[in-house]
Amino acid sequence: MSADPPSGESPSKSRLFIASGVFLALVVLLGGYAIYVGDGDTADKASSAPSTTPKAPAPPAESDDGSCPKLSDTDTSVSDNAPKGVTWELIDGFALPSSKTSGPGRVDGDVAHCYAHTPTGALIAAVQITGRQLSADDWESIVERQCVGDGKDYYLTKRRKVEQEEGSQALSADQHGQVAGYRFITYDDRTAVVDIVWRDKNGGLGAGSATMKWSGSDWKNEITKTPAAPGGAIDSLAGYTAWSGV
Repeated sequence: MSADPPSGESPSKSRLFIASGVFLALVVLLGGYAIYVGDGDTADKASSAPSTTPKAPAPPAESDDGSCPKLSDTDTSVSDNAPKGVTWELIDGFALPSSKTSGPGRVDGDVAHCYAHTPTGALIAAVQITGRQLSADDWESIVERQCVGDGKDYYLTKRRKVEQEEGSQALSADQHGQVAGYRFITYDDRTAVVDIVWRDKNGGLGAGSATMKWSGSDWKNEITKTPAAPGGAIDSLAGYTAWSGV
């Protein structure tokens, strides 16, 4: 999170507030992952496809202690086609993707880790990590083990304080919606920026960006003190790759 709530609002409003302008939307700001979810009219977002030039295969993901299994996905090209061989599982009401070839290779409680050092590995990690961070009971372990960036400690401190005062801030399935699609903005072997599209319970679409960093031999979610400008409501999946589990 990057800002305190307006005067007079409860501490939990530091993660939920109403934005006005072209549309009204519910803004969720957690872990530098800014998502607008709501109704409204906006112009279609311009498509910005990354380079699809194939690169040399990357080594399989391994953790710092070598405990991660070797994954067979070594394809570092970015494709407009949805990943194959992906299965979805409802975790806390949220459909999360996984792949035998791209990860997660291990799940320890609420922490799903060990992803392939590839675009598909980064994409699955983005949804798994941010999704669990929003809804899991043990969100602290997720942030401590799977997040990086200059805003990480601030986020931990602020959310702990809110939960001590008001109880759990984990979002329900109705609040965070479900994944509906994605598009890569940039990708290289150190950083992946991917727009994730979410569908709310009423069918409205919203998009927001996640920045993933390759650190400690795995993909991590970057939390910054000054997150990028939030995404917004979108009219359709035009310019995105449709991808969903429910």
